[in-house]
Amino acid sequence: MEIESTPKKASWFSCPGCDRMVTGLVRQGHPHPERHETYSYSHCCLCCERGEKIHATWWYCAGVPKKWLRSVTLKTGKEQHYILHDPGGRGSRPVLLFLHGASTYIYPELLHWDIHDLLQENSVVREFIILAPFGSIGEPVVKSQKKLKSDRFYNMVPYVKCFDPDILWDFFMSALKDLWNDGNSETRFDPARLHVTGCSLGGQATWALSCFYGSCLASAAPMAAKCAWEEDSWDHGAKILQELRHLPVWTYACKWDFTAFSHEDHWWIAEHRDLDIYAKQVEVLTEGSVHGICHQWSEDLTLTLLQGTPSHHNAWAPVLHNEKAFGVFTRMLSRKCENPPSMEGDERCEGRYPHTKLTSALAA
Repeated sequence: MEIESTPKKASWFSCPGCDRMVTGLVRQGHPHPERHETYSYSHCCLCCERGEKIHATWWYCAGVPKKWLRSVTLKTGKEQHYILHDPGGRGSRPVLLFLHGASTYIYPELLHWDIHDLLQENSVVREFIILAPFGSIGEPVVKSQKKLKSDRFYNMVPYVKCFDPDILWDFFMSALKDLWNDGNSETRFDPARLHVTGCSLGGQATWALSCFYGSCLASAAPMAAKCAWEEDSWDHGAKILQELRHLPVWTYACKWDFTAFSHEDHWWIAEHRDLDIYAKQVEVLTEGSVHGICHQWSEDLTLTLLQGTPSHHNAWAPVLHNEKAFGVFTRMLSRKCENPPSMEGDERCEGRYPHTKLTSALAA
């Protein structure tokens, strides 16, 4: 459902100066009750508050376009907010679940710019319906931890620990059912074409969904994150393999970001797919400074390590914004799941087996 204007204490409120919704976090904990030098308490940004016809730059505007913001009620009764990009038109479109990094926990408005830049830089992804949940303070899809982090007003607050994979899957199925039941079910999306990608914190959640619900997905592309295994995960190894066995997994990380990838995990998957554990190495070149080596066990199991990236951790922007070189979404368009979740009735696709949850070892 679309988000309406909300009272001051709600999680989002309408900007009175434009068509954006503003995170309620700008009204919580600020040290200057009357005015702040960076953020408006009443509008999406100070430019709107002053009646100017332009918005502040992305870091100083706490709003997202109202047409993109949605919410859905989970099985627990809690409300989860998300961004929806729906290209419209007819045809059974693919769906992309996009999972953000940890910074969005404190600055939810950053998710708008993630999706905005992705759509601007990559024409192929515009064919997808995109669902991007907010894993921000107060949203049910994430868990916090004891570690503290400074918020936008320099208050120390508990930082994000991880996406909860079960609640995340509940969100995904609930949001899809909302789309499915809006009167255009057969013309909106194909349940056999559900894909997931995520960066850093969201990359680990991509691995978690792959391990627990991979048989319901058409592909997974974790970015800048490896799988975070709990100590007793190997007790469920056979069941995890069942979920991963036929799932295309394309992993991307920066070469020197050693905590963000694992050759061993890919060797393990390759071995149980009856593939040679020694991958073929293929050089990937771009028109810019970024290049990489793709460790390719098969077309559906790869690990690409990048060099020449602007930072040692951000592997996602060079990959997701460069379809010509990396072709992530082109490959997604060609993949379908053999066992898609049902969109009929009230039942939601549950986990295939009881499990212990994966936790995030990388929340930075």
